[in-house]
Amino acid sequence: MTEDVTPIDASATAPSTSVRLANLHEATRSMMLAESREAVARTAATAATDVLGFPLNTVRLYDPESDRLMPTAVSDGVEELAGERTPYERGETIQWEAFDGGEQLVFDDITEIDDDVPRSGTGSMLVAPLDDHGVLTLGSTTEGGIDPADVELARVLAANVEAAMDRARRRATLAERTESLRRKNERLDEFAAIVSHDLRNPLNVARGYVDLAIEEDDTEHLPAAAEALDRMDDLVDATLSLARQGRTVEETEETDVGRLAREAWAVVDAPEATLSVEDAPVVTADPERLRTLLENCLRNAVDHAGPEVTVVVGATADGFFVADDGPGIPEGDREKVFDRGYTTADDGTGYGLAIVADIARAHGWTAEVAESGDGGLRLTFDGSR
Repeated sequence: MTEDVTPIDASATAPSTSVRLANLHEATRSMMLAESREAVARTAATAATDVLGFPLNTVRLYDPESDRLMPTAVSDGVEELAGERTPYERGETIQWEAFDGGEQLVFDDITEIDDDVPRSGTGSMLVAPLDDHGVLTLGSTTEGGIDPADVELARVLAANVEAAMDRARRRATLAERTESLRRKNERLDEFAAIVSHDLRNPLNVARGYVDLAIEEDDTEHLPAAAEALDRMDDLVDATLSLARQGRTVEETEETDVGRLAREAWAVVDAPEATLSVEDAPVVTADPERLRTLLENCLRNAVDHAGPEVTVVVGATADGFFVADDGPGIPEGDREKVFDRGYTTADDGTGYGLAIVADIARAHGWTAEVAESGDGGLRLTFDGSR
């Protein structure tokens, strides 16, 4: 582990405190307009150098998933003198002390700092916590180079960085919620379109056959009516599944794709078809929704490739695939496969693979269509490791 600040043999006369404070307010306005915490960090690092006069500084953001302080913005001087910064694992460093304690730390002589970071040379250092966002480290090139005015200006900078990062995080959260609401509204629009159009057709067919049966007192029309009603039932199930499966996956666990594929195959009505599982991976997923994805892939293969189809489920470098030996999809039509309502079967709803795409998207995976080795359809899901 290397230090955030390395002294250099150069110094410059700092502007007055009032001038620096005025310039700091200008920098704060830029930080408040930043779209992300990372952008705030970069502006803060620039301000620490250009406004406060610290040529060596680092902003580290806390990553709760890895429990590390990540070097997010580093001044040019630090990179030139010490190279690329590395993450700080939780341990005995002054950055962690400031972050966990929530108190600004000032060291007049870096040689007297007793932590896990090896240091050489002389100089002084200030570490300011940024609430739960991370820490800001500022360095002077000489011993005792941080005066009370520097300390107070650093405190103002850190407070403004906190406020700007809070604002950026709220904006990001609002953007996510807005996007989620937009997707929900799209699904509602799709649901309304299906109810008003797709369901009306089989309903009218069923009503017509029932009317004929009543008028002619002949039940031979009733099977056709029942078939139309079954069609409606399929469309309702598919529509409800579309509405549910687009939700973002929140709880996941290590899941065996091969085991789920065999369970899904057991409920697919295809006694003459064959399922082959080839070294299928274990992925992080919602098991129930992954099983639904696999069931739809397998049913799609049987419906479009024929009752004697062979379906293979296996691993890719970043996920898994489902492939069949059927007739496949013409290259020009492959982009339509995941579209709602697209089907090449006379009795298909066109929602099976749309549901597959929604489940993959909800997991953060990419879904791609290609030709299998046997000339059939190959569906690949990456990003699922």
